Amino acid sequence: MNRAATITIAIFLISFSALLAASDSYGSTDEKRVLWLELNGYVSPGMADYVEENLRNAGDYEAVLMTLDTFGGLGDAMFRIIDAILESPTPVIGFVYPAGKQALSAGTYILMATDYAAMAPYTLIGSAQPVVGGQPSNETKLINFLTAKMSSLAELHKRNATQAVRFITHNDNLGPEEALRLGVIEAIAESPEELLEKADGATVYRLGGERTLDLNGAKLVKAGPSIRSSIIALFSDPLVSSLLLSIGILVLILGFTSPGWGAEVAGGIMILLGLLGQGFNVNIIGILLAAIGAALIIFELHTPGFGAAGLGGIFALTLGLILLIGYPPYPIYVSEEWLQQLYFSVGVSTAVAGAIFVFLIYKALRIQKRRSYFEQYLGGVGKAVDDLKPGEEGYILVSGEYWRATSKTEIRKGQKVRIVERREGLLLVEPVEE
Repeated sequence: MNRAATITIAIFLISFSALLAASDSYGSTDEKRVLWLELNGYVSPGMADYVEENLRNAGDYEAVLMTLDTFGGLGDAMFRIIDAILESPTPVIGFVYPAGKQALSAGTYILMATDYAAMAPYTLIGSAQPVVGGQPSNETKLINFLTAKMSSLAELHKRNATQAVRFITHNDNLGPEEALRLGVIEAIAESPEELLEKADGATVYRLGGERTLDLNGAKLVKAGPSIRSSIIALFSDPLVSSLLLSIGILVLILGFTSPGWGAEVAGGIMILLGLLGQGFNVNIIGILLAAIGAALIIFELHTPGFGAAGLGGIFALTLGLILLIGYPPYPIYVSEEWLQQLYFSVGVSTAVAGAIFVFLIYKALRIQKRRSYFEQYLGGVGKAVDDLKPGEEGYILVSGEYWRATSKTEIRKGQKVRIVERREGLLLVEPVEE
């Protein structure tokens, strides 16, 4: 069996074993639960993915508590979050929290989209005028769309649509008491637990109709971001995505102007990750990364030695698979626990594959280092193991090691020889006169 087949089978068996080891039985419970999502920082594709993933699997919860602490962010990500809230099978409670924080700009739109809106003391909402190219925009087409969207969200949840629109047209900023008085929120609470007590029994208005919240004695269950959401959030940072795109383009140009293929691959991967952070389609990025990773691994398995191509291929393939596993183009009908097991399996198999490649690189470097010891043999004396005829190859024994050698003169087996030079791994020797 060749090297490529051996490694492939080993990785497959380890992955299968990891998936079996990670499989646990998850029982259902009759206890009332509220899923707690924390939306902190920049509104990015990573945050949108985090919200979509959890709301899609929130059917077993009485409600979803979404705490907000943000100055705003990308419009595309904001609308993805709003759509996820409107399509959620479970009522969503929006809460500007903790005390003294804010949900400005995109955060205000998200709060208005929630079914039950609340604020902690000394928090702030508002300043929702759109910003384009770093400057506030008064472009009529955009303003009309956003005001109509904000008004429709307020009307859906029976809130003050006039004041909601003023967040955009006048950049109003409201504290909790004034927001409650003007009818754009439903409650003021100091903590999530107090908010659940106040929201218990309240009637919320959703796209599917009215619904009464039953939160008495409900337990808060905080949901952190998945591996995929964390990766997308990392690359969604404006500074990170911009640097990746800029450096990736420069590295790609460098690769095209110099021999080899390493710079081109590195530049391509950096550009793809930068596009991911800019909100480019996750499925397309995942497919491209997985394809590049698989090609690099196949290339590495069919070339002598192990190096950057193998490790880079494992990195790209793993990242692509993680993005594809949890972000399918169509609805999936498996539990979130199963997806987490699959993440675990991919992570374990990747770690093992990476360890194999690192071990092989280490062995290859050791062999290269040993070969460099040849310099100490120059001028040394050994013994012919085979008969050496001019222009033909044979073996000699030097310091207990066998080396391929040739000679310009005939040398008999067992005769002493002196090493003259080395030519592409072949030693040139001459006979030693007894």
